[in-house]
Amino acid sequence: MATVEPEVEKKFIEDSLGVTSQSFGEQITHTVWVEANKSPNISGSTFNKRLIVVGKCKILSIKRGTFGKSVELEFHLYNVSEICAESEDSFTIKYNGENNEQLGITIKAPLDKLQILIRAIRTSYRRITCGFPETSMMKLNLPENKLIDFEVPLIMSSAHGFVDGYIAHSYYYPKVYKSVGTLDFIRLIDALYSNDVTEIDFTQMAGIEPSSELSFNLFTAITSLRNNTYFKSVNLSGLPHANVINAIGMCLETNKSITKLNLSNLRVEQSLQPLANGLVKNPSNVIQALDLSKNNIPYPIMATLCECFSKFSHGLVSLNLSKCDLLPKTIAILFESFERNFGMSLAIKYLNLSHNKFGDIGSQAIGGWMAKIRGHHSLDCLVLANCNLNFQLMGPPLRVVDIARLDLSLNRIDRASAKILGNEVFDTVVNLCELNFSGCGMNADSLEDIFISFNRNRKIANISLNLSHNALGAREATLMSKSISGCRYLEALDISNNRLNCRSLMELLNAIKNIDQFNLHELNIANNYFAQGPEGDQLCQQLAHLINTFPTIRTLNISGGKYPLSKSLTPLLESLVKNSSLKELDISDNGLGDSMASIIGEMLRENTSLIYLNLDNNQFGLSGWTAIAQPLLFDINRTLNHLIFPKTLASAYTSTLIQNFASTLQSFGALSKEKRNQIILLFQKMQDKLAENRFETSVLDSVYVSEYFNKTPYTVHIPEDYVTPLVDVPEHLSSLPPPSSPTLFESVNNSGTTNSTTAAVVATNSSSSVLQHSINMNNSNGSNSNINTSNSSVGSVNNTGTTNNVNGKQQQQQLNGAGSSTPTVLVVPTGERNQRSRSNSNSSTASSAISKRSNASTSAAPPRQLITQTSDWQPNEESEADIYDTSNNNSFVAYSTDDESDNYTQDSYDDNSSRKSKQQQPMRKSKPKSIKSNASVSSVKSSSSIKSASSVKSTSSVKSASSVKSSKSVKSSTSQKEVQPPQPPPTIVNHEDDSEQDDEQDEPELSPEHEEQEEQHEEENIESQTDQDEQVDFQEDDDEAERENNNLNEFHSDSQQVL
Repeated sequence: MATVEPEVEKKFIEDSLGVTSQSFGEQITHTVWVEANKSPNISGSTFNKRLIVVGKCKILSIKRGTFGKSVELEFHLYNVSEICAESEDSFTIKYNGENNEQLGITIKAPLDKLQILIRAIRTSYRRITCGFPETSMMKLNLPENKLIDFEVPLIMSSAHGFVDGYIAHSYYYPKVYKSVGTLDFIRLIDALYSNDVTEIDFTQMAGIEPSSELSFNLFTAITSLRNNTYFKSVNLSGLPHANVINAIGMCLETNKSITKLNLSNLRVEQSLQPLANGLVKNPSNVIQALDLSKNNIPYPIMATLCECFSKFSHGLVSLNLSKCDLLPKTIAILFESFERNFGMSLAIKYLNLSHNKFGDIGSQAIGGWMAKIRGHHSLDCLVLANCNLNFQLMGPPLRVVDIARLDLSLNRIDRASAKILGNEVFDTVVNLCELNFSGCGMNADSLEDIFISFNRNRKIANISLNLSHNALGAREATLMSKSISGCRYLEALDISNNRLNCRSLMELLNAIKNIDQFNLHELNIANNYFAQGPEGDQLCQQLAHLINTFPTIRTLNISGGKYPLSKSLTPLLESLVKNSSLKELDISDNGLGDSMASIIGEMLRENTSLIYLNLDNNQFGLSGWTAIAQPLLFDINRTLNHLIFPKTLASAYTSTLIQNFASTLQSFGALSKEKRNQIILLFQKMQDKLAENRFETSVLDSVYVSEYFNKTPYTVHIPEDYVTPLVDVPEHLSSLPPPSSPTLFESVNNSGTTNSTTAAVVATNSSSSVLQHSINMNNSNGSNSNINTSNSSVGSVNNTGTTNNVNGKQQQQQLNGAGSSTPTVLVVPTGERNQRSRSNSNSSTASSAISKRSNASTSAAPPRQLITQTSDWQPNEESEADIYDTSNNNSFVAYSTDDESDNYTQDSYDDNSSRKSKQQQPMRKSKPKSIKSNASVSSVKSSSSIKSASSVKSTSSVKSASSVKSSKSVKSSTSQKEVQPPQPPPTIVNHEDDSEQDDEQDEPELSPEHEEQEEQHEEENIESQTDQDEQVDFQEDDDEAERENNNLNEFHSDSQQVL
């Protein structure tokens, strides 16, 4: 007779499994009653009847007894490490617990039940592990009679199984257990996959803001990419989440398909150490484009990144580290890593290090690297804006590299620097096509040297020159007009935002017309000192003649700004009626009214070449916009694709700032509701017609590509499923000795003995890397712990907390140069050591998690969620900065648009530390509180005797009474200290800060009489203060003794009542 299986309600199973009412998430795939025990072996414990539930992500063991039903075991399929056979009618599921301990469950059942159960587990497991390597999959040690074929072949979810993996990860992390994957995110993944889009842009996803009702767990979504093979590019720039770096670090530990990673401008400050650790631990990563701009990257993190760069087995194509607060030593180790792996660095096409502090050390580092890669590199675009460059050190290497696009904006270029760049670089380069000198403070002398070198160079062709924001005036215009005629290769000229008046601009235009082999495509003279009237009319007439005479000019920017041209633009607009060459025109901010709008409308009726027109921030009213819109609304103009007026459009919708100058200077807000709706409807119709024009232009064979409107930052195209190989290193580079890897900060005195009272001492070889020092140490016995890596043993570190005496003053040492092999030690001050220990804790936390998982059994479990270090982690890098040598005026001029209050010299660090030590309050000696200590001891003895026979109530009363007592005593002592007068500084020398001694030596010496008076005054203050402290202490002790007696009486009465 068959036994009747007990029933368990389906709702209880669904609730225990986490089944949701939506179409995705956890589901019941198989249930069966078996005999099972909670042991990884068959003889571990007795067998009892249990209901085994297999879901899409988890396995449950439910028991039903006399007192009801409950979940006995619950574990995720990612934690399963092995399924092995114990006997003919049993098998064991081994899995890892929360602390990576080995657990298991042994199941007994007839063979047919075991076969179906094993198949259900394997079916769910293979759906959530698509793309996982074999080394991380669970092991199947089962005989063939227990393995039956799958019912259906594997059908992966969207994006190569990413959706099922995302749902499984949502059920894995305990903190997001109840908030499983969101439907909007899954639908977006389906849409990306159906359109063959391999870039996952988290910035454009619904619910990316944490305060949104559609918000989803970003940590889970990122970690789901750890073994995905579909997505090739990930964009996480500007996200307001604190755990982005931890998640992407876990993802990169195993991912082998992501080629582009954008982590620019993270809005929550966090350490990039997990990212660096993840790249180092995954030698098979294929990251080829990395953007970490607008994030703080201190020295230790950069050292780990450099360790990763030096071990890349593929080429790095694009690297953006702009606005990362990189210091000279940090930049130096970056280029040292490039030299340790020339095969990787020779493949770089785009390198952006702008808005960092190079100085002499950084300039020498990049100059040395460029000098070595000459003739064998792939570098196409180099951006070094606002970097405090020393052109004497890096100017000559720029010649041998011969880069196509060079951005040196916001770097001070004086006459000496201009001579170096002109004589050493621009007179011989061939491939240069874009040169940015914006905001370099150039004058007539600097421009003369630059243009003379351009005139000597007859090999260069099609160069774009940017001289904006240089305060150029009449003198500079005269010099340029004499030299620019020899620039036959000039393709684009930007002289906007200068101090050029109409006469100076006309002088330049006359010189431009005399250029041999005229090939100018773009001319930008916006935001200069324009003037209305005869001079403005003559300037616009000359511009009209220029664009009609030379059809190569396709883009003209004459935006007004503070000095608008207004009606002086009439000759230029009238000349465009019959013009057929100009494609783009910008006349914004010129104070144009309705009368000029009529001329623009007439021009649009006849012109058939203009594609882009910027009319923003002018003074058109309702009548003026109607005149401009008519050629578009009646399909007269079918070539204009872009009509730009965003500020005007926004004001029409949201404010009353737009004024109708055609009718008594009334604002749109003062118009009637019908008129206001009329102009908004007019703007909508114009936009619809422009969209139709763009569609018609797109289907034509010859489509004009905008050189002004569609100008985008330089990007490197990386083909899908393509990994840039290492470039073949030439023999002269491969034979060079590689620079040593950066080491941690360590200290040793001149005699060779180790000292550490205010310093942390760590000894290491100069060839060992920062990663080897940040690997987790095993502190099980609390004594010495060895640091072992896969390459070598790096010695041992005393972890007992004991320190040696300090002999002499501590001095900061420089890092060892290339080729040094002796161990180096560096003194780290106490405050700096504490801050660095917090930075190293990030890497040690991540490393400890990885080491624990490596010791555990093989499983597909993702890494546990790490603690995120946010804005409280502030690394101190002042000891890494160099003292800029300002005595030599010819070497380099410090120039920066950032806050000049930041001083990165060692002297500033000493001054700050001395001021902090002077502000420390003196320590006063008070009488030992013997009464208080005796009372506390008696209370502890009484409370310990009461706890054995009392209830929780008496214990809670003890805690509340003691907390009230301590809070009152603290308040009384604090109030007493606040009314006391400030005390003179102590005479005790603080050995932890030697800078205080230097300050004391500068103080004037006092006469013997004054010294005696000062000593008597100090002694009187100390005696009076001691008497006051003793009176307060005795009064406080008496009050506390009375409270203790009262509390003991209450405790005895409460205990008797309880008994």
